[in-house]
Amino acid sequence: MKSGVIIVSLITLTSTIFSTELKLNTTANIRAGAVQIKDNMGTKSTTFALGGSLGIETKPIHGISAGATFYTTNALFDKNDEPMFLSSTNNSYSILNEAFIKANFEKTTIKAGRQIIDTPYADSDDIGMVPNTFNGYTITSKDIRDTTIILASLDKWSGVDSNKPEKFNDMQSSGDAVLVGGVIYNGIKNSTLQAWYYDLDNNNISYFEASYETDKFNIAGQYSDQDNSNSVFGISIGVNFGNLSLNSAYNEVDGIVTNGFGGGPFFTSSEDHTIAEVIDQKAILIGAEYNYKKITTGITHVDFDKGENETDYLLSYNISNNFEIDIIYSNMYNDGKMTRVFANYSF
Repeated sequence: MKSGVIIVSLITLTSTIFSTELKLNTTANIRAGAVQIKDNMGTKSTTFALGGSLGIETKPIHGISAGATFYTTNALFDKNDEPMFLSSTNNSYSILNEAFIKANFEKTTIKAGRQIIDTPYADSDDIGMVPNTFNGYTITSKDIRDTTIILASLDKWSGVDSNKPEKFNDMQSSGDAVLVGGVIYNGIKNSTLQAWYYDLDNNNISYFEASYETDKFNIAGQYSDQDNSNSVFGISIGVNFGNLSLNSAYNEVDGIVTNGFGGGPFFTSSEDHTIAEVIDQKAILIGAEYNYKKITTGITHVDFDKGENETDYLLSYNISNNFEIDIIYSNMYNDGKMTRVFANYSF
């Protein structure tokens, strides 16, 4: 039986079992976006879109609930071949990105179906109009003190980083599921330790990260091994001076690494470029961010020793708890320039 049929069957079964009046929690978001890309020859392409999401989830009955979220993105005015905003055929699209059954047993949650997850190598990467979503099964347990254990079996995904964002695609060419295991430990004051393992057909991935953070200072280290022949390590350091924060990071690759299914976990990732897919890449990041009341401004520069450098500028204005405007300008030098503007209203 196809996974989509299983999801529909589960939701139908749940609705039948709990045919009494179901109390629903609802979420909604309206998102308007614009992106302009200018290549190094001066040619511009611009895409405008209007979309958002509508989600519902039943309140738990005997610990069991069901939920679904519908996403849509619709081209306005000009449209160019921009996968961050439109489909693989450069068109508007709508998709049922979440459809799941969830069961809570004390400190353990089991979730089956389409769902948003955020792990180092499989994440939502919400950089456009519709985020990445994954189909499969997840188990999250906090039964052990100060410890979170995550287990997952994921076979399909859709969204901004997939080849066809308008539909759910196999995560592996074989059609087999990606198996994920992770442990996050917060038992040491101000510290977080995490370890992850991804079982893929041809490229098993391990990931380790340790971080220490206070109000004034933070430091973190990461190491990832991919298929026992390619690896990456990194370190990041930041300091805070009230509303001003300064940060720096370094990554070094031995061989070639991948971002996985999403934006990747690397400390030196910029808005568009990362250290992935380049042999023996090294990168250095420096950045600053300033917060004043409802306004956040930031600048980040990443120097890639074998790829094109990138400087990103951010302006974010939280007009209210429900309404936010973001402007992101990326200077990718010989790879061109990109400007994105988003207006998000949630209710």
